[in-house]
Amino acid sequence: SKSKNEEFSKYEIIHKLYTALLSEFESLKDILLSELSVTEKAKEKAEKISKITLGLQSCLDHEKGEETSENLMWCYRYIRYAVKRVHDNDDMDFVQPAYKVILDLNEAWNGIPKNLRN
Repeated sequence: SKSKNEEFSKYEIIHKLYTALLSEFESLKDILLSELSVTEKAKEKAEKISKITLGLQSCLDHEKGEETSENLMWCYRYIRYAVKRVHDNDDMDFVQPAYKVILDLNEAWNGIPKNLRN
């Protein structure tokens, strides 16, 4: 583990956010599956997922890799839309497709060669 004055690389920060996003989303899915309805607990998870996704959005570098940034922005917006539907409309229809997006993003991020991680 790192000492307090050692900084995390941008790669590590985003990796941590993706790991948290995946974990929280799996937790949301479990809640929805066990309750078969949108509970207060599910809404709290949805809120947390939205905040993590906003954190990921804030890491985007629109100057470098403009097209990639734009594509990621749409992915993040979709994830936030999915959890907003849960939170505001008790609508679970977008949970599974958004989860698939998260899995793909996480897999792609983990696939970045070690020498390119900074």
